[in-house]
Parts: sequence; C-alpha cells; structure tokens
Amino acid sequence: MSYLDLLKEIQYNPGDLRPKHSGISAVIIKNKKILMMDHVKFNFWTIPVGKVEEGQTVEEGLLMEMKEELNIKPTKYKLIGRFRKKYIRNGKSVMVDAHIFHIEKWTGTLRNNEPKKHRSIKWMTIDEIKKIKKLSNSTEEMLKILKRI
Repeated sequence: MSYLDLLKEIQYNPGDLRPKHSGISAVIIKNKKILMMDHVKFNFWTIPVGKVEEGQTVEEGLLMEMKEELNIKPTKYKLIGRFRKKYIRNGKSVMVDAHIFHIEKWTGTLRNNEPKKHRSIKWMTIDEIKKIKKLSNSTEEMLKILKRI
C-alpha cells in the first residue's frame, strides 16, 4: 500500500476536518538533539505537533498539547516560524496555519503520554532526522528554520 493510499485510510477526528485552524509544533532540543515522535495516525516522524482548539490562543494550544502529549509545561518558549499548508482530508480542503515554537525551558518529567498516538519518542541529531524518509511538514519546515539560525 502506498503512502497516498494510507492517507486515504486515516480516521480523522472532527478537529482535523475544520476548514481552517491553527496548529502548533514544538522544537525541543537537549544535548544537541531534537525530540522526535513516531506518529501512528500519519505514519511519519515529527517534532511534537497538535491542533489549537476553537477559542484558544496559539500559546494556549501549545501549552495544552505539550501537557497532553509530553507531560511538560513550557516556561520559556518563542515563535521561530510559521507556515500555511492546504491538506485534502476526506475529500475536503483544510487550511492549517502552523506555528513553530522553540521550547527553551519546561517543568515536568518529559514522557510519551500518548503511546497509542505515538509509537515512541526519541532524541535525534539533525543528521539522523534528515535520513528519515517520511517527515511531517512541520519537521521539514523546522529543518529549514534551523539552517537559518
């Protein structure tokens, strides 16, 4: 089965299908390695990503997703990039306004809080990430950003 066939089989939730919404991504670096997650639903490796819920600010979405997915509370973070991407999901056009944050400090013990959503989490070097065949759009954008800074 091809990757495009796999995308057709994805079970999207209602939030995934909102015609326009914001997304967040987090670049978390420790000992010159970046935290990566093996995403089950989309079958790719990614930096931590998530959706901003209706009524939330982008920053509130970031804090919520980091708590839900990784058991951490960012205490120092900054926006380092942004991009818009159109996806076709269940035959419908979905525009995501993605915000990429660098999380510099956090509290809590980092762990995979959603093992059914992420097969594993792993610290990787940039060179290791570049060798992965299937990366999220946010991860590809992060690689471009890190080249510039």
